[in-house]
Amino acid sequence: MADDVGPFEPSRTTLLASTEPSQSIFQTVLHLVEDNTQHFKNDDSEYGQRLYSGFLVLKENMDRVMSMSERVRKEVHQFDFDKDNPGNGFRSFNNIVDQAIVSVFELCKQVSTSRGSLLFRKGHFVREVEAWSQTMVSLVTLLEYIDTVLLPRCEDGSLLADFSSSPNELMEMLNTIPQYSFYGRCLGFHYYPSLRKTLKYLNICLSAFSEIYYADGGSFVQRTKNTVMSSSKYVVDAELRSRRIVDVVQYSSVDFIKTFWSVAETDIMTQLPGIVGPALAVTQVVIVPCEEQQVVKMDGTATVVIPAPHSHFEARPITCHLLSAQLREGMVGLKPGEKESKGVTIHPPSDYLLIHCHGGGFVTQSTKSQEVFLREWAVSTGVPMLSIDYSLAPEARYPRPLEEVLTAYCWVLNNFKVLGTTGKKIVLTGDSAGGNLITGLTVKCIELGIRPADGLFLAYTPFLFDLIPSPARLLAVMDPMLPLGFALRCLKAYAGLPSEESSLATTPGDATFPVSSGETSKAPAVSEPMDVSTSDVPATLDINRKNVHDSQSDTESFVEVSESDVKEAEALVKSPSFISEPGSDTLTTVSLTSEASKLEDSSAKKGSGSNSQKSEEKEERSRRYVTEFLEKYVLDSRTDKQGRKVPILRTGSEESEQEDETVLFEAPSVSAGITAKLGKAKDAVVSGISAGLTSIGFKRKEMDASPTSPTQPEPEQLVRKRPSMAEIFLSPSNMRRGSRCSLSEEFTGVKLINDHYLSPLNAPKEVLAKFPPCALLTVEYDFCLDDDITMAKILRDLNVPVTVDILNRLPHGFLSLSMVSQEAHVGCKKAIYRIKQLLGIEEEQNETEIASE
Repeated sequence: MADDVGPFEPSRTTLLASTEPSQSIFQTVLHLVEDNTQHFKNDDSEYGQRLYSGFLVLKENMDRVMSMSERVRKEVHQFDFDKDNPGNGFRSFNNIVDQAIVSVFELCKQVSTSRGSLLFRKGHFVREVEAWSQTMVSLVTLLEYIDTVLLPRCEDGSLLADFSSSPNELMEMLNTIPQYSFYGRCLGFHYYPSLRKTLKYLNICLSAFSEIYYADGGSFVQRTKNTVMSSSKYVVDAELRSRRIVDVVQYSSVDFIKTFWSVAETDIMTQLPGIVGPALAVTQVVIVPCEEQQVVKMDGTATVVIPAPHSHFEARPITCHLLSAQLREGMVGLKPGEKESKGVTIHPPSDYLLIHCHGGGFVTQSTKSQEVFLREWAVSTGVPMLSIDYSLAPEARYPRPLEEVLTAYCWVLNNFKVLGTTGKKIVLTGDSAGGNLITGLTVKCIELGIRPADGLFLAYTPFLFDLIPSPARLLAVMDPMLPLGFALRCLKAYAGLPSEESSLATTPGDATFPVSSGETSKAPAVSEPMDVSTSDVPATLDINRKNVHDSQSDTESFVEVSESDVKEAEALVKSPSFISEPGSDTLTTVSLTSEASKLEDSSAKKGSGSNSQKSEEKEERSRRYVTEFLEKYVLDSRTDKQGRKVPILRTGSEESEQEDETVLFEAPSVSAGITAKLGKAKDAVVSGISAGLTSIGFKRKEMDASPTSPTQPEPEQLVRKRPSMAEIFLSPSNMRRGSRCSLSEEFTGVKLINDHYLSPLNAPKEVLAKFPPCALLTVEYDFCLDDDITMAKILRDLNVPVTVDILNRLPHGFLSLSMVSQEAHVGCKKAIYRIKQLLGIEEEQNETEIASE
């Protein structure tokens, strides 16, 4: 019988009554713990003594947790946005303690009422008590750091204290926390019960997927067998699963993160929203040309020329998706004569438009993977929605995605008709990474003097890219949706720089040509049209020729052209086409470089030295070669119960690459045979399963990059290709093992780009004061919570209309779970309510009715 039944789930009434356990409830818990301790004290069996010891540890650490929690509780109110919206990272940890106390109460009550029964499962309760004891130990470590370090730093209600900090401080603190306790039996105890099974399933998939991803070679049948075996053992053994997840979070590469999250992009997964979700009249792919855009300034005095995105690689068309519940006049894909077709209603253009940027840590996801809630937004608002599939890191690091979003936005300003809208009111929406992009876009629009959006809806958005600890960011230690290790690697892949090159990264605003006399840019104004071809680039842009343009914004070269000279400038003003050279990426993962090779290179550069130094270098080089050989081919590692890395012998043998290719070639015949047996009625199902097994991603409609005909085929070489499942599971395992690197090692000497488009919290106050009305939606256990609260306070102090909604007991990315959780679906409706407010659309269902669901 499976021993893992998850954390005890108290009734909804108990939870509501115990949102903030009083001292009397805590005393009741202590009484139950002491009663169970005394009962098992005289039990001489192994399980009896383990229960006795477990309750002793539980009591000791509960006392410490409650003592520190009470000290923090006295200060949390000063960090809230307002009294109607209580919430911040400090308060979230108090709520986690409250939920933990309630869960321990239920556990102790279960033990007390059933310990005298013949059916009492000692082994099961031993593991439950020990799991909660370990969780309390972890909470003690976190609260000690919060109480002694973060609270003194966060003065005057500032959640993101302005102090110098290095990644090493954060890494060292994380290494002291036994994180495995949060991913086993106590997984997701602080979330709604409706989400716990889903989160447990995701963690089982993560554990099994990682084992297959990093496994030694083998045949297709062998790997399939291993997949089934891995999944079953992680279902049964919660402790094994937690150790595996901690190991994955510590040592996996960003490539693994991209691959795992890309499973949501398989044909089967992307077709589900269209099957179970609301139907749409329009789901059209729109290709925005990756070319220079010209936009008239808001005051009509000049035209701003936006160069084509060019950072890191050549210009490529930008794929977008038009979603609409109604077919409207002028929309792309509307066939001639369709208006007169029987049964087809063509509505007039809408006065409103939604522009969306998806989340995914800047490294994965797309519109298709978020249709689960985008469809509901489109139907509920009745407004056309354009979702932008920007390029993803690490291939497209900052500022490439921001450049593409800016180009797409400017294209929209010139092509409202093909989107079925008049563009009278535009609202930008984005979740997580997408929210960061649309905020940076708004900053850029205000600085350039072009029309910004009329409203911003930002869901659990990061506003500060800096490796400083804050109370909310520590919540990622126990986040099953986005663990801290995954979040940090995504940030590094998108905006990381080695420390020696961080000084070369300039903010895009430093080299941007001002477009008005009131601009805050530092460069001198350009008063007349100019040729910005490569040979005539001003001196302020020379840095782009030194392989540092990878970290500099491509939206810097904005040229102001007077309205009377637009026609003359049309033939001359072209966007620069800087193409990054191979190897210009400054973000090479530490583990991909051989330490012995580094030593050889450094010794070769020195040229000469004493014989003793050469001897020592040779000995050191030999030692490192041996160490690398053992680590790569003989030794593996796992995480023990104390969270330490323990070397073990690697088992299994790798098959040749030729054998893997043979199996890959034969795979389609299996699905073909199944299809023949099931008949034509099952063809669609089997083809969907085959697509899920053989390819990650969906077949996009290939469109051309022309604003006048945005539905023509896109050149084949520009279609984004995703890795196939067969390539992932059947490729030589040494290609994947070589990228493994511990979190501490990977972040040694790494800094993040300092840029106010990337970190809007650092944007000039005069720019933020011009922001349109904003609606911020976040959750109490989100690592971005402190960013959101701080941003909301800044906007409020600048008299910008802003609302903040902090949803309880939901995880980061809950919008994608709206189909599997009632509470997550209510949160999705809350998002719709705020979007309608920003659009000015009359709400049919008021906020009180939404909250009562």
